[in-house]
Amino acid sequence: MLILLSPSKTQKPINRHFPHFSLPVFNKKTLYLANYLKSLDKTEIRKLMKTSEKLTENTFRQIQSFSPPFSIEKTQQAIFTFQGDAFFQMTPKSYSEEELLYLQEHLCILSGLYGILRPLDLMFPYRLEMGAKLTSEKTTNLYHYWSDVVTDYINSSLAETKSQTGVNLASVEYFKTVNRKHIEGEIITIVFRQHKNGVCKTIPIYSKRARGLMTHFAVTHLIEEVNNLKSFNLDGYSYRKEESTKETWVFDKK
Repeated sequence: MLILLSPSKTQKPINRHFPHFSLPVFNKKTLYLANYLKSLDKTEIRKLMKTSEKLTENTFRQIQSFSPPFSIEKTQQAIFTFQGDAFFQMTPKSYSEEELLYLQEHLCILSGLYGILRPLDLMFPYRLEMGAKLTSEKTTNLYHYWSDVVTDYINSSLAETKSQTGVNLASVEYFKTVNRKHIEGEIITIVFRQHKNGVCKTIPIYSKRARGLMTHFAVTHLIEEVNNLKSFNLDGYSYRKEESTKETWVFDKK
């Protein structure tokens, strides 16, 4: 089983280092993007990122601070850096060695700058959404830039898992990077719905949190067989067999 998750814009390293670390798998492609971004002035960054003046200043500083080679002194591991809605539902600061190594093997974080980050990959904080309209000599957009290598990497990772099944917990924006037609295995997309005012529907902020909760559930139970995810019951969620299909599993929170 392989979990696919979106990154978060909020990135603030916590005070933990795990002795086992890895390097991003697409270093050359990441370095090309980083160098391209470094060539842009603040006005161009603001237009590309659609950020406020204050956020543009911070983004510009992050871009200029991107300075390989990656080292544990200058960077932090991805699982200890992302701090968004989904990642707040996990507790990496207290995960055991076994749980962190499980995450390293079973979780891929899709990324506009890195393509894919594994939990123990070293990373420089960044801001670059996958949907950003970045056009350069090598690419027309980030989906085009990353799709082939990301899809190939997912295929090789799926081949190493017990069930050869991917669990899509990423947003629509990020999962578009994956060429579904070329995936050599199954992909199950998880849909989370919430009951509000007598109506059952998907509410984005709660769904983001539920994605993190399901990832936390998987790691704390060291789940290998994808069907065991159907027992996910954190925060009141339960699997809706009658409304699920082979490719889409529905979980409702009452």
